[in-house]
Amino acid sequence: MNLRSTAATTIDTMGNLILSPPYGGFGYYHNHGPRTKKVVALTFDDGPSKPCSEELLDTLGELNVKGTFFCVGLSVTWHPDVLARAYAEGHIIGNHSMMHSRKAGLMLTSGAHIDAATHEIEQVIGQRPRLYRPPWGWLTPWEGIRLRQRGYEVIGWDIYPDDWKLPEVKAELLVEDVYSQIRPGSIILFHDSVSNKIRWEKKETARAIRMLIPRLRDEGYEVVTVPEMLNLPAYGPRHTTPKAH
Repeated sequence: MNLRSTAATTIDTMGNLILSPPYGGFGYYHNHGPRTKKVVALTFDDGPSKPCSEELLDTLGELNVKGTFFCVGLSVTWHPDVLARAYAEGHIIGNHSMMHSRKAGLMLTSGAHIDAATHEIEQVIGQRPRLYRPPWGWLTPWEGIRLRQRGYEVIGWDIYPDDWKLPEVKAELLVEDVYSQIRPGSIILFHDSVSNKIRWEKKETARAIRMLIPRLRDEGYEVVTVPEMLNLPAYGPRHTTPKAH
């Protein structure tokens, strides 16, 4: 490993520790719900795309499960029909920034990456999302302030299976990873696509969901959306963009 790679690995490791769930994020994150009731929430990042998001929606529909989708604004511009379908089928739509850029959230000023994605989502579903998940999970204090000024709640996770990896991790391994960590109130982070890909084949996440849900139900768990779990509104009125940030 050369010096540049070593430095990048060190920065990623420190950034994940300080800025991301389960320990980072300066107190802005909701990483799980109450531990007193056997409910879990499925969340999906980085879409929408085709055909992967459509196949996941098919699976969720067959299982009668609602998820919370954190959508990238650029992908919404490519696939408004997929976003409209997810919303019409009762899934919750959250904001995952315009371009899935860590750099944008690290900047001391400008919330354009938040507002642009909000605009794209509003154009499709007629609602302003109030749930946000930062790209890569990196949340600075100043980004937290920007989000709070805009009325957002920041949603983290306490279970993060490796369905983001390439080549895809087999569904059986994903399910065992999730099941080994599951607790009442868990928020599980899956991915319905890869960010900023107009078309993407992704099979194992949908397969994992198909195997995981019956197993959770057999254990007495109910699958709910993030707003249901945390008693938060999913959508809110339009806000004037703050000028200070």
